Amino acid sequence: MIDVLSLRALIAVADTGSVTSAATLLSYTPSNITQHIRRLERTVQCTLLERVGRGVVLTEYARSLVERGRPIVLALDDLAAAHDGEPAGRVRIAVFPTALRGLIIPAVAALASAHPALVVQPLELEPEESLLFVRTGLTDLALVKTWGRRAEETPDPDLRRISLGVDRVDAILPGDHPLAIQPGVSMEQLRHEPWAVTPDDGPYRQWIAAQGGLGNPTGPVYEAAEFQSIIEYIAAGLAVGAVPRLGRGPLPPGVVAVPLTDEASFREVSLVVRAAAADGPNLHAVIQGILRQSGSSLETP
Repeated sequence: MIDVLSLRALIAVADTGSVTSAATLLSYTPSNITQHIRRLERTVQCTLLERVGRGVVLTEYARSLVERGRPIVLALDDLAAAHDGEPAGRVRIAVFPTALRGLIIPAVAALASAHPALVVQPLELEPEESLLFVRTGLTDLALVKTWGRRAEETPDPDLRRISLGVDRVDAILPGDHPLAIQPGVSMEQLRHEPWAVTPDDGPYRQWIAAQGGLGNPTGPVYEAAEFQSIIEYIAAGLAVGAVPRLGRGPLPPGVVAVPLTDEASFREVSLVVRAAAADGPNLHAVIQGILRQSGSSLETP
């Protein structure tokens, strides 16, 4: 009979790419992981890991075992989580960076006070990877965002999406900018300005381009990975920008936020959870805690 812990160890190696990372994920030692894998190899009478250089890769049979065994392990996790009584244990949530600061940390603090036996562990990830983590059971929840439009219902019947609200995006301007005293400003009005933006071609840059930003700017385009660094460029009088409110924090002196009037100037923020796990007491408590915090951190759609 296949040992569930050994199967879980193999799945962890498949998900993380190494024995050491699998051990960290499961709070085991690398030797524990190795022992579990060897036990599973004796049970199935087949080699599961092959050494390649200093690492390991799964054999074809091991990949098949992971694919067929994952739903079984997840179902057992769901069965264990569906207990009656007070929330207790660990809940893992993948969350994008600005939501970690502006939404999840306050929610985790409130949950720690209300449910001392419940431990909520956030993991900072971008939405695409977060969804993969939920599907594979690496996290229990994912907090995701969609720029400039309401999030579509996930086509995956195994996942449930819970809308939390919208995170408005403001134009961030130097205080002496001619538009800084206006009640609102459009992206079209800023299209020829020098901009401070993130360096990649991800959803944020695509959203700015779709709204008319970065249209033949009159000065250089400054790039920074963090919104706080973008704001520092603006504080120095070098550029303008567009930054969401969630997790932004107080603006430095000489910088103002002016609401963007464009219809799509927001991010839709949602929770995603596996449908089979959503009604357990632990996840129910965490979801309700995040919903309460979103009432003060986000706007109603």
